[in-house]
Amino acid sequence: MEAKQQKVLNLLHLVRKAGKLKLGFDACERSVLSGKSKFLIYCSDLSKNTQNRLQNLLTEQKIKSQEFGTKSLFGNAFKTKDLGIISIEDKNFANGIIRLIG
Repeated sequence: MEAKQQKVLNLLHLVRKAGKLKLGFDACERSVLSGKSKFLIYCSDLSKNTQNRLQNLLTEQKIKSQEFGTKSLFGNAFKTKDLGIISIEDKNFANGIIRLIG
């Protein structure tokens, strides 16, 4: 694993401990629609259908997003099945992750 990926994952674990992280499409969709989501990360191997649904949602709500990692990378990191979408609900954490990914 690259150092950059590890730094992003470490920061995401901090966000999770702070209770400001949503995992999976449904939880992220609720986060976006409720106005809590500040930044969305989606995986490079997300299905076309899910990518289209996500783009429609983000365009309507004007939320920043970035492609990063793979479903298996996030699935392993968060000890869950393949995970394709992550929502960050804290502006400061979001800005830190944007700087790391960017």
